[in-house]
Amino acid sequence: MTTPRQAIEIELLVLEAQSGNPEALTLLVDRYHTTLTRRAAALTNNPDAAADIAQDTWVAIARNIRKLRDPARFHAWATSILTNTARDWIQAQIKQRNHAAIHRPAPNATEQASTQADELRRAILTLEPKLRDIVILIYMDRCTTQQAAAALAIPTGTAKSRLRKAREILRTHIETNERT
Repeated sequence: MTTPRQAIEIELLVLEAQSGNPEALTLLVDRYHTTLTRRAAALTNNPDAAADIAQDTWVAIARNIRKLRDPARFHAWATSILTNTARDWIQAQIKQRNHAAIHRPAPNATEQASTQADELRRAILTLEPKLRDIVILIYMDRCTTQQAAAALAIPTGTAKSRLRKAREILRTHIETNERT
């Protein structure tokens, strides 16, 4: 919890950074880097990516700090930049995973389990993007519903609703293929 004194110090540092003082920006990094890195790790479940995302966030902060109108909102503003950067990273990972899944060679027909897994993978790829993304984040990237919602910039309830709908579609798809 930030005390009133700490809040004023942060506001002063932001004002100094906005006026071009590099030492003020360095002090902001010292105060917030660990917090931003921890938040990025929570969003991505990937410590290496979290470090890169935090660094990219600081680059964006340094470039845009003069655009921040209210220095008291620095924490919220920095967190917003971090969340957007993490969301972009997650979406790039989803696209990369989807591309790899589409171009993966067909499984050996004698391997029953592999065939079923491949069928499920193909079924996931047929889902509309907003449903596919939530399934990939939760089941492949092992994100919690809250982490997936934050990564997709949607409410947790919406994430749960999309996951439920995706499960129903996948269940129907699998049941239909088992009958044929």
